[in-house]
Amino acid sequence: MNRVEDLMDPTFFMDWKTLLNENNHGKRGRPFKTPNAFITFLAKLRSTYSVPFRSLEGLARIFARVTGIRSICYTSIFRRIRKIVPKLPDTTGKPLECAIDSTGFKITIRGDYLGSKWHRKRRGWSKLHAVISIHDVSVISFAITDEHVHDAKAGRKILESVKNRIMRIFGDKGYDSKGIFNLFGSRTAIPPRKNASTRSRGSRTRAGIVRQIHKTSEKEWKESVNYGKRWNVEIYFSGLKRTMGEVIKAVRLDYIAQEIALKVQYYNIMREMTHAY
Repeated sequence: MNRVEDLMDPTFFMDWKTLLNENNHGKRGRPFKTPNAFITFLAKLRSTYSVPFRSLEGLARIFARVTGIRSICYTSIFRRIRKIVPKLPDTTGKPLECAIDSTGFKITIRGDYLGSKWHRKRRGWSKLHAVISIHDVSVISFAITDEHVHDAKAGRKILESVKNRIMRIFGDKGYDSKGIFNLFGSRTAIPPRKNASTRSRGSRTRAGIVRQIHKTSEKEWKESVNYGKRWNVEIYFSGLKRTMGEVIKAVRLDYIAQEIALKVQYYNIMREMTHAY
C-alpha cells in the first residue's frame, strides 16, 4: 500500500504552474498545457493497472473537475506517453552476485479456443531477459526480444554490458554457452547440458564443471556453488507479473518493448521503496 502511494505521489498538482513553466522553457512550437509530471503519473497508472488510453482520458477529466486543472485529450495522452524513454538501471557500483533468466509477456488476451475456431494467426509473446542482483532482487540490466531469440544469445549481450558489476553469475541450462563461460570463467554457476563434452573445445571452465559433475553429481555441484541463489530471479519475475500484470496491450513492436521496459522501471522503483520501509 505504502509503495503504491509513493509511486503514484500526486503532490505535483500543487506545483502545476511551476512545472508547466519549466517544461515550456526554451520549447519551440506550441507550448504544453499539461506538465510532464502528470503524463508520467498517467503512464504509471497504465503500467501498473493496464488502464486503456481512453480510460486515462476519463481519469484526466475527473482530475480536471476536482482540481481545476486543464484536461487533456486522448491523442495528447497517447503521443506524450509514447515519447517517454524508459530509464535503464544504474550500471555503476560494486560487483554483485547476479542471476539471469527470461520470462514471457502475453501480447494478446485471446484464448486458444478463438485461435483454433477462427483459424487466427498465433501472435506469440515477447521475452524479457533480465540480470537480477541477488542482494536486493532488482534488475541491473535487461533486454526485450521476441520469442524466437535464444536465451544464451540475448543473455550474452546484456552480460557483456554489465560484466564489471557481476561478481558471480547464476543461470539455468538455457544459458549454457561457451561465450558466457569464457566471459566470467570460474565465476560462472550455470549447469551444462547432459550431453556436454568433458573436453575443452573452446571453454576450459565449462569442461572443468562437466568433469566435476561426472565425478560426483549435478546435485552435489549445485550445493557446492550455492546454486539455490538462482531462484531470486524467479522471485523477481513472479513479483513483477503479479504487481504489474503480464499482458501487453500494445500492437507495434516498439510500443510493446516500451511497455515492458516501463513495467520493469516502475517495479524497480517500488522494490526500492520496499527496502526503505
